[in-house]
Amino acid sequence: MPPVTEVFREAHRLRKHLRELQKEIDLGPRVLKGRQDDLDEERQAHKDHHDSITRLKLKQREDEGSLKQTDTRLAKLEEQLIGISVQKEYDAKKSEIAQARAKKADLEDAILATMTEIEERTTAIPAIEKKWADAQAAFAEFQRQAADRLEMLKNDLAASKMALAKVEEGIPEDIRPRYEKFVKAHGPEAMAQVKGKTCMGCRTDLTDQKLIELRRGEFMQCPTCGKILFTINEPTVAVAEE
Repeated sequence: MPPVTEVFREAHRLRKHLRELQKEIDLGPRVLKGRQDDLDEERQAHKDHHDSITRLKLKQREDEGSLKQTDTRLAKLEEQLIGISVQKEYDAKKSEIAQARAKKADLEDAILATMTEIEERTTAIPAIEKKWADAQAAFAEFQRQAADRLEMLKNDLAASKMALAKVEEGIPEDIRPRYEKFVKAHGPEAMAQVKGKTCMGCRTDLTDQKLIELRRGEFMQCPTCGKILFTINEPTVAVAEE
């Protein structure tokens, strides 16, 4: 059985890995929601474009109806002008005719502008349809990749949990309660690597004696922060004989 410090080193690695796996799994629905919101925006833009053409065509029909009514009224006013002999009445009728002609001109301009906009928006339909189709295809591909990634993550999660359980079998029974209490409270941060002489959990140095005991594989908690300590095998430097 490997020294207990090696067990803690591997448990630390696996617990960090499990945490990252779970974090990515938990993040998945939020990422999917963001992509769904993007697709919904594209769907709305696609719908708005077609709806705008429908509204413009309706406006054109309404303006054409108003133009027809204005033409009829203008013709009637011009007929009435012929039989008027009183100057005041004649001037009033001329004013009505001028207003009707101005309204007719405004309607004709509005109809022309609407027809131009309808033509522009109709011309843009192929590009709008392509953009919408591309958005749907991109979302479908994202869903496919996300499903594959999720399956891989879950498989990795299950395998890593099994590996962790196997590794933790190497923890002596007299140490296990403290270990389980710490990891329950702190997760992977219950353990800390010692680099050189320094605890990476609190950046304080161990005494030489503590370092020797740790490297012998003895169970040890940092005197300062209380984390369970482990080391990583460091290469030894050979001293050349004289």
